[in-house]
Amino acid sequence: MKKRKQSRAERTRRKRARREEKRNAKGTMTMAEKKIATVEQIRKHMEKKEYAGVINAFADMLEQGNPPEECFGDVARAYFELGDYTRAASWVTTTLSKDASNVEVRILLGRICQREKRPDDALKLYDAILRIHGNALSNEQRDEIKRLAGLDARLALEKIRTEYPHLAALLGLGEAPVRAMTPSAPAAVQPAQAASPTVDAEKKAEEILAKEIRPVEKVEALNAFAGAAYVADDYASAKNFLMAALHLDSGCDVTLRNMALLLHDMGEQEKALQVAAKMRQTDFMLLHSLKS
Repeated sequence: MKKRKQSRAERTRRKRARREEKRNAKGTMTMAEKKIATVEQIRKHMEKKEYAGVINAFADMLEQGNPPEECFGDVARAYFELGDYTRAASWVTTTLSKDASNVEVRILLGRICQREKRPDDALKLYDAILRIHGNALSNEQRDEIKRLAGLDARLALEKIRTEYPHLAALLGLGEAPVRAMTPSAPAAVQPAQAASPTVDAEKKAEEILAKEIRPVEKVEALNAFAGAAYVADDYASAKNFLMAALHLDSGCDVTLRNMALLLHDMGEQEKALQVAAKMRQTDFMLLHSLKS
């Protein structure tokens, strides 16, 4: 009897010791180790298509104040798959503010435009991707653009040939445009500048403002068009859409956040921080991006 009690007590003691070791091991992880663990966790969720798990894992990392930037694109994709296109577009913008050459999220924004019944914006984005990042595209990415743009392009053949020549060439609907010769001496890189919004952008903003829909829906639409212009490197038009959105609702955190990131990319650091300061809810991740 005594031996059984002693044996049971010994097993209990060993279990407690193992639990204590696990707790100690968790407590001694460095921030870098925690970050790696979270990135791996998000990658596993993405592989299993557990998109809610991606959002939850990233939210845990946000609470620690050290979000892994390499997962921003995964967060955008997760929101897209969950049907939250507004947040998906916002995370696309955030991702591109850190990694402007990220082709995957640029393609994702095109898919967002298509889901929101804006095929013209999607086609414009796909053509811009081919024009700017054509040499860096993989065969898989080219095939994906073909698949995504194919139907909409064939419904507007003449427009594709005249306005989107790079996309037309990819789809076999036209000849590839001749590339302009670039000077051998590289020019100094300057911050992106906004000259003036395109006539189409001003007209589109006016059309949205004139629609008989709720103001909040107008703001969402203006932000979505601003995102499309941003990805196409048309900062002037993006700013035009965001200014129209702020005219409707000057306190919208989503619009203020997008405007701050846009101004940051345009080299207007002080203005970006001033806009971010107007947000009702402080966004530390945004401030971190603006300070970097």
